[in-house]
Order: sequence, then structure tokens, then C-alpha cells
Amino acid sequence: MIAGTQSGKTSFGPWWLKSRIDRMGSGDYFAVTSSYDLFKLKMLPEFLRVFDEILGLGRFWSGDRVFELRNPTTGKFWARRSTDRMYARVILRSAQALGGLESATVKAMWLDEAGQDEFGIEAWHALRRRGALYRAPILITTTLYNLGWLKQQVIEKAELGGTKTLETSLRGGEVEVTDNPTADIGLIQYDSIINPMFPIEEYEEARATMANDDFLMFYRGRVAKLRYLIYDIFDRKTHTCPRFPIPKEWKRYAGLDFGGVNTAALFFAEEPGTKTLYCYREYLDGGKSAREHAVDLLQGEPGRPKTYGGSASEGQWRKEFGAGGLPISKPGVGDVEIEIRRTYAQFKLEKIVFFDDLEGTLDELGRYRRKRDRAGNITEEIENKNDFHRLDAMRYVISSIRGDGSKASVDFA
Repeated sequence: MIAGTQSGKTSFGPWWLKSRIDRMGSGDYFAVTSSYDLFKLKMLPEFLRVFDEILGLGRFWSGDRVFELRNPTTGKFWARRSTDRMYARVILRSAQALGGLESATVKAMWLDEAGQDEFGIEAWHALRRRGALYRAPILITTTLYNLGWLKQQVIEKAELGGTKTLETSLRGGEVEVTDNPTADIGLIQYDSIINPMFPIEEYEEARATMANDDFLMFYRGRVAKLRYLIYDIFDRKTHTCPRFPIPKEWKRYAGLDFGGVNTAALFFAEEPGTKTLYCYREYLDGGKSAREHAVDLLQGEPGRPKTYGGSASEGQWRKEFGAGGLPISKPGVGDVEIEIRRTYAQFKLEKIVFFDDLEGTLDELGRYRRKRDRAGNITEEIENKNDFHRLDAMRYVISSIRGDGSKASVDFA
């Protein structure tokens, strides 16, 4: 359920979750929102209003952020402590606390504001794992904030072969429903004014004064081409392809972004003749020595790819990786904006293609954007700059092996 702001999405979530508990019975369930602040201020109050105040279904163990439901047959609680077995429980968490998402096997889950940057693809994968045993139904209620994993793995999959219907309310708001039984996705997108409490005057003022992409995303729940997306030229139809076996004789390159918690790498193979770079592998890991990373990075590779990584000041990282068996060159540019510009040029020339199963990298491409100031003007700063480890790795290597776009390839090996 992807809709405009203040459209009533969060209010629907607890009622949907209650209906699934009625159907599926005893067990664990999830209610997860994007951040701890939204959990405290939005999800938890709405959840307790329905489950506690209106329906009187159970009690909230605040220390563990667990809502215990009574046995509906006896009306009794099973637990004496929050750690005891319960008839059913709803585990309430934020996506920023990934550890708390790995602690249960759930039958259904409600994810609120999953379209926000804080609700990352790692959280999405963790939640899918927790629901795998029961093939847990998932309700997502959110406004659309970026073009990352939610667009790529939910909206696009629903639309590919799905059947669309459109209805218009008396107030002029539109509800677009996409049904795709093959993908097992039902997608509902609707305008803020579908909520009868939302002022039409506010909606029309936003339409008249906001940029079209912002209005479509924030007030209609529809995908838009974002003018502040850094690689706005990226197109999945042009710049992705299904995985195929890469010939061993193709030149291999890699970009590396250093970090104690997040060390990231992207691997590229260059097709002879066309000089197209195929990104065939992504790597993101942490808590390892440089030598351990080097061993993992080289695992399965036909040889040592020519590798570039780090900023000018990160010579010690390069030295340690070299000692660990993976020589790394300093990037040839050293300026973020020039590196981005050179990478952009390769997108425009259609010389970069990603295997379409590289979900982490594709998610970052859909979220990599400029900050806006309070007036909505686009600035030079990158939004959440420290979150894009894979794309940092990409600009290091692309800007080093490709120039300003006039030359297809430069071999520094």
C-alpha cells in the first residue's frame, strides 16, 4: 500500500495484522517501522490504540517491545514473564535494529514506512528470512521516498505482467490497483485525498507549488523520475541484464571502499570490442582483517583484478590489502565530483551494465541523490553520503580506467 502523505496507511496496518492473527492463530508476528523515532511517535501509538484500547486483545511488555495476546478461547495469558511462551505475540521493532529482526520465526508482518532510506535492503532481506518458513504474508504501508529496493523488488515486479484497474473518488482522488498473482503481489497506490479528512485545498496547493516529481511521490504514491538523483540516467532496461557466464579472458577490474564495519567492492569485466563493463559481483562485509577480506575478494576469481580503492589519505589501507595478497592502486582522480562525472559519462555511453541480481548495488543506485535545502533547492551535497559504499567503490574504479568519456578504456594493469 503505497500512497500519499497523511492518507491513512498507518491506521490500516493494525487492523490488517489483527485479521492475519485471526486466520493464522498462535505464533509470532512482526510490526516493524523504519526508525526508532517513527516507532515511538507513530507506529506504537497506533498499534496500541487498536490492539489495546479498542479491542483489548492483550498487554504490552514495554521493556521487550512485545505485545502479548490472550488465548482467544480461554481469555487467559500464558506468560508470567516477558520471556515465557505466549499464545501469540507481536514483536515491535525498527529496521535500524537489525539484530532484533533475526530473533523469531513469524507468520505475518506489517512494515510501516518501509520506503524510507532508514529501512534498508538488509532489513528487508532479514525480514523475508524470518517469514520464510510460513511464507508469511507482508503488508507494506508507506509513502514513496526513493527509487531503491521497494520500487525495484515490489513495484516493478507487480507491474511486470500485472493487471491494473483505476478508480476515482468523488473528490477526484485516484486509486490504482495492480494485481499480479504470478509474482504474489497486490499493489495499491492512491492519492492523499482518498482520505476524506485530507483537505483538498492542501492537495491542490501542493500540486501547484511543488516540483512534479515530489508531488507524484509524496502526495500520490507514484514513481517519478527524480531530478536530484545523481545517476538519473540509469535505466534498468538499458543498464541491467540477466547473469551470464563471463569468459575467463575478459579483463577484470574492481573498485574497493574501505571500512572497519563496511568494506565494499564491485567487480567489472570488460567485453572485448565493445569495451562495455559488466558488473558481475558485489561484496559488502565487515569485522575482518585486510588479509581476510583479500582472501574472500579473490575467492572464485580467475586472477587478480586490477583494483582501485580509497581516498588519497587511505594509503595504509592499500598497504595492508597489498600485504594480504590484493594490490590496490590509488584512484586516478581523487575528486568525488569528477569521479561521479566520469562514471555518469559511462552510463550515458551505455558502457556500464549490471547483472540484475546485484540487489544491493541496484538499491543504492535508486537512492543516491543530492540533498535539498529547506526551500527544496538541490544542493551539491550527497544525501546520507556514508551509506553508499558500493557506489563509492564504483566511482573509484570507473573514473580510474575510463577518462572523460572520449576514450572507452585505459588499461593500467
